[in-house]
Amino acid sequence: MDQVLNRAINHYNGALTTAYNRIASLEAEVTCLWGELTRLPGGNIASKTKVPELPTFAGSENKMQLHDWLSQIALYCSASGIIVDDQKIICALTRLRAPTSTYIKSYYDKVQVRQGVGSWDNFAQKLKNIYGQ
Repeated sequence: MDQVLNRAINHYNGALTTAYNRIASLEAEVTCLWGELTRLPGGNIASKTKVPELPTFAGSENKMQLHDWLSQIALYCSASGIIVDDQKIICALTRLRAPTSTYIKSYYDKVQVRQGVGSWDNFAQKLKNIYGQ
């Protein structure tokens, strides 16, 4: 009887530890998201100011340098109230053309299955690594 009781206690302790760790992880994520929400602009600047259409980027042969393109994307997102990294990356993905879009196909795949795409900084760094900047 003691053996069965000890196994049950160990099982529940393990389950409680797992649940506790998941709750702590979710709390950290909520805190991060709350921080992003509190930084939302009071109004959509893009609706008040005419923001030009974003340029496309296709790689080395592009007229615009990667650094300039990333700056334009960041500026547009800021003016449009897009502050969440996933949304910034999705916005940028809509303006990429081959061969660049082919090099980072994994991002498109993640968006398609509604999986998080990571941070804007990592996305920008990946592009910089591809283009040696």
